Amino acid sequence: MLLLFKRAIRNYSQVPIYPKAKVSRQSTLRTLYSKYQDRKPISVITAHDYISGKYANESESDAVIIGDSLSMINLGYQSTLEMSFEEFYYCCKAACRAIDRKFIIADLPFGTFETSAEECGRNAIKLMKLGKVQSIKLEGSYEITDQVKKLIDIGIPVTGHVGLQPQKFNALGGYRVQGKTATDAIEIFRQAKYLQGLGVSLLVLEAIPSEVAKIITEELNLPTIGIGAGKYTSGQVLVQGDVLGMLNNKPAKFVRQYKNFYQEGIDGINEYCRELNSDIYPEEGTHTYSMAQEEVKDLIERIRSER
Repeated sequence: MLLLFKRAIRNYSQVPIYPKAKVSRQSTLRTLYSKYQDRKPISVITAHDYISGKYANESESDAVIIGDSLSMINLGYQSTLEMSFEEFYYCCKAACRAIDRKFIIADLPFGTFETSAEECGRNAIKLMKLGKVQSIKLEGSYEITDQVKKLIDIGIPVTGHVGLQPQKFNALGGYRVQGKTATDAIEIFRQAKYLQGLGVSLLVLEAIPSEVAKIITEELNLPTIGIGAGKYTSGQVLVQGDVLGMLNNKPAKFVRQYKNFYQEGIDGINEYCRELNSDIYPEEGTHTYSMAQEEVKDLIERIRSER
C-alpha cells in the first residue's frame, strides 16, 4: 500500500499545475531592438481588417501598426478625427485575428486618451486585452506626459509619434511637412528627447526633413520609425492601402506604390461580369456540382407526381 501511495504522489507531481500555455510566435520588442542594434532596417506596414492583417502577417515585414488611418482607408471618413473608439476597436479585433507572427502596435484614436491618464489607460487596456497588441501609439509629447507615464507604469510599451501629427492637422494648418526651419526642427528634436526620457520604446517620425530625422535618430537610444522622414531612420512604415494601391487616391510624395489593387480589382470584377453576360461563366462541370443521372430521373418523376 505504501509503495502504491509513493507511486501516486510521484505521478501526481509530474502533472503540471497549470495547463501549458500556447507558445506565441509573434515577434517581440526584443526582436525589433535586435535589428536596431545590428543596424538593420525595421520594416513596418499597417493593417486595418482581417484581409490586410493576413497580407501583413504573411509578408516579410517586422511589425504591424493598426493605425487610425483606417478611418479613411477602411471606413471612408475624411479624416482620423471622425472615427469612434468602438469602430477602431472592432477593426483591431479583426486584424488581430489574422496576425500571429508580427509585433503589433495599435493607435489610440483622437478623443480616446487626451482628457486624462485614466481615460488613456482604460482604452489602452481594452486594446491590450485583445491578446496580441504589444505597444500603444500616442501622438504628442509634453501635453500627454501623464498618459505616457500611466501606460508605462502599468506595463504597456508606448510608441511615441512626433513631427506631423495627423490628429492635430487642424492646428497644424493641414497635412504639412514639419520642421523645415531650424526653430521648428529643434522643437521636434526636444519633443523626441523628452519622450525618450519618459520611457517610450519606439518613436514614429512623420513628414519631417530627412536631415532632421537623421539627427534625431543619431541622438536617440531607441528605434525611430519614419514615414515621410527619409532613409536615415531605424525603420520605415507605410500605409498598406497606399503600398498596394487599394484606392484611387493620389499618394503622398514619400509613398512608393508597388501594386494597383484598385484597378486590378475593378478589372477582375468587369471580367466576371463580361463572362457572365457572354455565357462563359459559370462553366458546366468546372464550376458546378453534379447529381447522378438516376437521381435526376427520380427527382423529375417525384416532381411530376406532385403536380
